[in-house]
Amino acid sequence: MTKNRFNSKKVDYFEHELSLIFDDRIREFVSLCLVACPDYVFEDCPSSSGGKYHPLDELGSDGTLIHTKKVFTLAFDMVKALSCENNRDIVLGACIIHDLVKQGFEKSGYTVSNHPDLAVTLIKDTQRATQILTDNQLELLCNCVGYHYGPWGSGKWLKPIMDYSKEELTVFLCDYVVSKRFIHTDYKRRI
Repeated sequence: MTKNRFNSKKVDYFEHELSLIFDDRIREFVSLCLVACPDYVFEDCPSSSGGKYHPLDELGSDGTLIHTKKVFTLAFDMVKALSCENNRDIVLGACIIHDLVKQGFEKSGYTVSNHPDLAVTLIKDTQRATQILTDNQLELLCNCVGYHYGPWGSGKWLKPIMDYSKEELTVFLCDYVVSKRFIHTDYKRRI
């Protein structure tokens, strides 16, 4: 019973953001990824374990959640600026999912460098269990999440920025920009 209540809180925390994803199937898929993500993300997951790479308001126990809301907020407008509104819901979903496995599937206490790949694994596992997304949606979502680390990516998730699709670029730029200390965005802190 407690597990279900906690899973509901995970989805409830992003209720506003999820309401801005208009495609019912994509919204459902992102909600299921939230339910399946490690609980520590909602309990104690600063956006930066050492405090070096993110603003001060993201260094508390809810830092990754705050960071995610900021990335989403910026992406909501950036899809228009980068002319990829036709894939808006996938981009917004990627913004919610991108750091859901930030410290690994088991809490490590620090950001693991392969967390983009782990988040893609979360996406693929959710798709295998549900078959909600189309093949094109799945591929685009995986690419947006997998490439969100930009030039700091590794393995198959490393390619020149000039080769990024508009959607991949949107997620990377939004993640990068909101992690800077001089940027402030509107978000609701609800923990």
